[in-house]
Amino acid sequence: MARTTVITTTVAIAAENFGFSTETITVPAGAEVTIEFDNRDDGVPHNVAVYTDSSAADAIFVGEVVTGPTRTTYTLTAPETPGNYFFRCDVHPAMHGAFIVT
Repeated sequence: MARTTVITTTVAIAAENFGFSTETITVPAGAEVTIEFDNRDDGVPHNVAVYTDSSAADAIFVGEVVTGPTRTTYTLTAPETPGNYFFRCDVHPAMHGAFIVT
């Protein structure tokens, strides 16, 4: 019987002064991804959401909105197809970046 190995990866990202600490998140295809999210903006709601592209029409994952300062952990499965995807804060769409699947 074949064993299936699940790749896991952890990414840390912070929101501060209405911006993310990184513009690029890179993960392996099909990986179980843990996002350690640190919202450092006092009294401001943020989240991390991943979409197929910048239109944000097709969600891959939408993290719970949390009001800072606080930390939360999101878990999602990366797409199986390598490529360039998109992440953003749904509350503040100007906060965004590339979610790259390798």
